[in-house]
Amino acid sequence: MKHYLFYCILFLGTSFSVSAQTINLEFPYFAGKTYDFTIFQGDKRITVKRDTVPEGGKVQLIIPEQYKGYKGIAQWYLTNSATGGGLDLIINNEDFSVSCFDSVPTAESIVYKNTTENLIDKATYKKQQQFFEKHDAMLATKRAYEKDSELYKLASTEYSSLLKQYEEHSKALSTSLLYAAKFRQIVNLTMGIGTLITVDEKAKAHNINDFIVTELDFAALYTSNHWGGVINNWVQLHTSVFKDDTKLLQDVTTILHRLPSDKIYTDFVVNLTKEISKIGKDYILDALTATIKNSRRLLHNDGVLKIYQLDLSGQAPDLSIVVNSGKKEATNPVVTVLKTTELHSKFTLLVFYRSGCGPCEETMEGLVLHYKEMVAKGFRIITIASDTDEKIFKDTSMPHPWADKYCDFKGAEGINFKNYGVIGTPTMYVLDSKGIIVSKMATLTNVLDFVKKL
Repeated sequence: MKHYLFYCILFLGTSFSVSAQTINLEFPYFAGKTYDFTIFQGDKRITVKRDTVPEGGKVQLIIPEQYKGYKGIAQWYLTNSATGGGLDLIINNEDFSVSCFDSVPTAESIVYKNTTENLIDKATYKKQQQFFEKHDAMLATKRAYEKDSELYKLASTEYSSLLKQYEEHSKALSTSLLYAAKFRQIVNLTMGIGTLITVDEKAKAHNINDFIVTELDFAALYTSNHWGGVINNWVQLHTSVFKDDTKLLQDVTTILHRLPSDKIYTDFVVNLTKEISKIGKDYILDALTATIKNSRRLLHNDGVLKIYQLDLSGQAPDLSIVVNSGKKEATNPVVTVLKTTELHSKFTLLVFYRSGCGPCEETMEGLVLHYKEMVAKGFRIITIASDTDEKIFKDTSMPHPWADKYCDFKGAEGINFKNYGVIGTPTMYVLDSKGIIVSKMATLTNVLDFVKKL
């Protein structure tokens, strides 16, 4: 069974009118199949019902009281079918039904009732699909013929008309109050489609970015099952196309002020923090720390959010060094404290890494290669691994020429990783002779640039 999208929605009403949302399904050929019924909040998939399709194929799905008023995508999908299959449904306080009496459901054989939104969205999807078919055909014709030919002129006229039609289509989606319209915009984003059509990739990127920053409905995105994907693609757009950290910082700040609830705010910061850390731009997170802390909108400070609770703008935290480390032979390992005020070096490069991490391995190889140069500039290198296997740590750290190589075998939960708010590896700090944090870095290039400027 293929996946087909069926969108069901109700216009926004007052809170006291919201009742239990019920969907009646009838798929006789799926009797005996087990299924899950799920909804979405950010990256979280919530299973609200798990059952078996009874004889006759009639199933009733109800949004539980705790999710009363849920507005977004839901999925009903088979869990013990070799061919898989299921339905993507838009839910918005509307009771409706979906049925199919064929053994192999198709878009034509599946029937839904009591939901005007399904028909509207189906027409919108078909209209958009036809538009792109015409667009591609006219663009191909323009490219195939000389500019002075009649076919080129006719194709150009039609092409210009199509571009205007798409702009009107985009405006209609933007002004609609229906969730289906917002969902269509979100799906378009996942396909790299903005609110205008252009062959200029830079212009297309700016259009998509502008829409996300100033227009995208993040409440709709939160329940769309595309939350993490859209945020990830947006960060990658900045990284690969704009390459302007100032713009990224400004755009993030604009989005933060637009987020409609503390729950969405918190989950957005979680995803953003992970993605920016992946690309090695932790200094952007540092620049956002005051804004995020002062907003008082974070619902918790667990996981990656712990970095917004730390103040690493002055004296670096002391380091806890495990002396007789090793999980097996040391039940009570001896821990000493390496005071950052007593490092006795002009500069200290503190490196948090993990063996087997590609960027970490590249960083370590680079540090080995430039070790003598760094020592000549007054650097002391201290590396702290998040390894959990002692043999792996010893084997990988053995070639490193510096003396300060440490690991407590607690992974990213180690005390030093927590004290320095490390959420991704490699993460590096430069300390001055007094143990004051001078800079936070994520790449070897950053380190070498710092060294060259001395």
